[in-house]
Amino acid sequence: MRCDVTFRQATAEDLTVIETFLRTAALPLEGVEAHLSGFVLALRGQEVVGVAGTERYGAHGLLRSVTVRVDQRGQGTGQALTSELIRRARDAGLSSLFLLTTTAERFFPMFGFVPITREDLPPGLLASRELQGVCPASAVVMHLALQAGVLR
Repeated sequence: MRCDVTFRQATAEDLTVIETFLRTAALPLEGVEAHLSGFVLALRGQEVVGVAGTERYGAHGLLRSVTVRVDQRGQGTGQALTSELIRRARDAGLSSLFLLTTTAERFFPMFGFVPITREDLPPGLLASRELQGVCPASAVVMHLALQAGVLR
């Protein structure tokens, strides 16, 4: 499956578009504006077809809000977005990425994410609104080591 999307970092002008994508996917809006610089837009031509973001907390990142427009799903855009954020996190020197999901626990293992408990999260990530109750307690927590030998 070929994914013909390009990526660009979000700007302040993209906030409304990102919020619309997240609302449509029933994903939380809390913390988006504060971490807007960690968001990436997937474009097919000039059209935004997906968004995803990373919140940075010291050496760790919280991958969040990976969503693709409904009529664009099944074309590899979500995989391409996730791969792009992982690449950007590595390039930024993050040691690990974490995420919470209520619907995609079978999607993220293809990138190397493994389930962990909330107790295994680094304390710095607890500053995220997603971990302060925005994401339900039933959400699956997952981890990906970005640097060799890093557990957390």
